[in-house]
Amino acid sequence: MVTDAGSIPLGLVVNNRSRQLFLVLFAQAGLLAVGLWMHHHYAVTSVLQEAEEQAWGSIESGAGVFLSELDGVTLGDLSPGSAGHERMTRWIEAYRPILGDVLIVDPQWHLLFPQAVPDKAEESESPPAIVWAPTTTDVDAQDQLRIRPLRGTTTLADGEHLAVAGALNNDQGYVLIHRAVSDIEADARRIVQSFPAISGLTYVWLLALLGLLSYMVLARIHDVLEGERSRTATDTLRQSQHLVRTRDAVIFGLAKLTEYRDSDTGDHLERISVYSTTLASALRNHPKFCDEVTPAFVRLIGISAALHDIGKVGVEDHILLKKGPLTAKERTKIEQHTTIAGQCLREIEQRLGGSNFLQMARQIAMGHHEAWNGGGYPKGVAGDAIPLAARIVAVADLYDALSSKRSYKDAFSHERCIKIIREEAGKKLDPNLVDVWLSVESDFRNIALKYSRPAPSDCSADVKAVLEQVHGAEAECPEKLLLASATAASE
Repeated sequence: MVTDAGSIPLGLVVNNRSRQLFLVLFAQAGLLAVGLWMHHHYAVTSVLQEAEEQAWGSIESGAGVFLSELDGVTLGDLSPGSAGHERMTRWIEAYRPILGDVLIVDPQWHLLFPQAVPDKAEESESPPAIVWAPTTTDVDAQDQLRIRPLRGTTTLADGEHLAVAGALNNDQGYVLIHRAVSDIEADARRIVQSFPAISGLTYVWLLALLGLLSYMVLARIHDVLEGERSRTATDTLRQSQHLVRTRDAVIFGLAKLTEYRDSDTGDHLERISVYSTTLASALRNHPKFCDEVTPAFVRLIGISAALHDIGKVGVEDHILLKKGPLTAKERTKIEQHTTIAGQCLREIEQRLGGSNFLQMARQIAMGHHEAWNGGGYPKGVAGDAIPLAARIVAVADLYDALSSKRSYKDAFSHERCIKIIREEAGKKLDPNLVDVWLSVESDFRNIALKYSRPAPSDCSADVKAVLEQVHGAEAECPEKLLLASATAASE
């Protein structure tokens, strides 16, 4: 079945675009969050390292100044209660913001100044010892301390401290200028406490810019893809329509081969195609048929109906073209054209695969001579067991046989055709289809007139002669003999 190619619904396109934009924004938000978190972590670490480095520099500067101030001062000058001790205490307090805290120890690293340090060591006879660990391990710290101050760390009651140690004159002891790591970190964290807010604003701003950029890029990509898809769909539709037209032309040409064997039928296939399409279109408004008769059904029946008599290619010319009445054996041969067509179309289906067109063509070829009351052929099925397409073509075929001029008869008038078709409702024809046909019978007349056939006659001498030969009746054109002649013509 060939369907019309159409563009993708706008709602679906918008939904796809929105979904893709959401996914891109979601991915961007996640990646940006990870990136800003890493940036924040690196910035905080860098600030802490820089604060520590600046603290080292400040402590080292303080150590140099302090040691120069102690030049010539002995440990005895710093004994508790002495003027030197009080002066040193005032001096250290004044320079504490610059220098840091100061500890003075003897050569064995026992605390001498101040008298008490902020630790939890219990009182003992000897002053507590200070543990200082230099940060460098590739030199002899004791020897280097006599030359210059060295960096190191010490642990006091409030935690780890950065401590720069320097030797007093004459190796009388050591000076440790120190600063608590927690204080350094606290100063650094005061600097970085605004980083989260800045990072949040940066996150929102960058996400908005990336979202806008992503929307513009995706919209552009979608527009390009939609243009390509639209052009592809148009090309596909054009190719499909071309293939359908080619298929229809080839099928119609093959069907015409049968008609060309009998020149009396004229434009029979064209009329049957248009008649069937007209009646099928009218059925779309009927409650019994509206579900089955779709637009696709209407399109298909027009070309499928052209193959209704394709099986006549298997009937010998001397039977098919016989002008006189047929014998019983010849009639049996004629009736075989339905099964010949059905077998041929079934074999084509098997080769090409499932096809609504071929299925309908086979139903029409096999069933358009079946009768509503079961008196038709080849299977003698009745009622709704006959496919709808075949029942439609049966009405069209009978009307064409009645209204067309043949070598043995003139065309019947449209009024006479109506009367005969009415009488066949419930017999040969589906009564529901006849009711619908009566609503469009004027369209059938216009279609018949379009093909410019001779003026109709209710009863000609040719018809009388045929009726006398077939039925042995008087030449009075009785209605039942006209029907029999028309039925024979349609077969």
